[in-house]
Amino acid sequence: MKHLIMVLALTAGVASCARTETYPLGTDVTVQRNDGTTVSGRLVEVKSDRLVVQRRDGGNTEVLKSQITSLKAMTAAAEPAPTAEAKPAEAPASSPPVAQAPPPAVAEATHPPPAATTSLAPSKPRPGPKASSSSPRPVDTAPSHDAPAAAPVATAEVKEATPPPPPLPPPPPEPEYRELTIHAGTTLSATLATSLASDTSKVEDVVRATLKSAVSIDGIELVPTGATIIGHVTKAEQAAKVKGRALIAFRFNSVELPSGPEHMSTETITREASSTKGKDATKIGIGAGAGAIIGGIVGGGSGAATGAAIGGGAGTATVLATRGDEVSLPAGTPVTVTLTAPLTIRVQVK
Repeated sequence: MKHLIMVLALTAGVASCARTETYPLGTDVTVQRNDGTTVSGRLVEVKSDRLVVQRRDGGNTEVLKSQITSLKAMTAAAEPAPTAEAKPAEAPASSPPVAQAPPPAVAEATHPPPAATTSLAPSKPRPGPKASSSSPRPVDTAPSHDAPAAAPVATAEVKEATPPPPPLPPPPPEPEYRELTIHAGTTLSATLATSLASDTSKVEDVVRATLKSAVSIDGIELVPTGATIIGHVTKAEQAAKVKGRALIAFRFNSVELPSGPEHMSTETITREASSTKGKDATKIGIGAGAGAIIGGIVGGGSGAATGAAIGGGAGTATVLATRGDEVSLPAGTPVTVTLTAPLTIRVQVK
């Protein structure tokens, strides 16, 4: 009995396989498996032991023939009739039928499939889309379980090459300095920028002057033309009456350079008023002569002598009441400055 059941099962399997091969490729079919599940779609390939059905989502499903309990072609009535507005476009000759979404799949999604019949005889297949005799056989797009999927090719992002930055300029050379000395006794020609006077200037008043010419050694300029030298008043005496002449004295102790002030030591410059003895004698003589003339006119010889004495006394009084000349040095007065100590200056040579 067991042998009979096995023979019948094999016969049914062979018969089902023979029936599946009667459907042309491109036929919309419904496959019933022995586990109760169904696969609906377009028949795209028939192998020796299995069928390949393209589902409505475009994927392929392989069904072993040993699992098939029923194979039916979908009726043409389930396909919506084409209208003038939307006609099914014929597939181009170069594209396989599998690339087109099957219209029966849409119809099956909106209308339930017809009731299953006990007959295994297939109904009249719906004519598939027209294809030229040169159309290639549909390609199995189902993923292969035997060969691993090809790894995606990594695409390297191509960036535009930027030119390298220009090289940095070389650092500037280090400056070179040299110390040069102006010897003691050197004279500097200058012009006063400050007005001085014996009757108005006071001790420690600031005195300024500018050099009239530059000072150079070995062709290197140490002190430029127009440099300012600064000092102070050391003595100021106003002219006295009869005795004592007016006097003003000053000296310089620094020079202003582009690198900063430099200390210097110079001789004291003194200016004294000239003597007024000749002027005083003249004033007394004039007074005496004038008195004698007036006395002679008034009283004769004795009157002349008396007048001379009186006139001389008046001239002397005038001298005693008059101060001598004052010393005045206005701005612009030329002076000569003499160094009393060496002046060392550090200058840049390169």
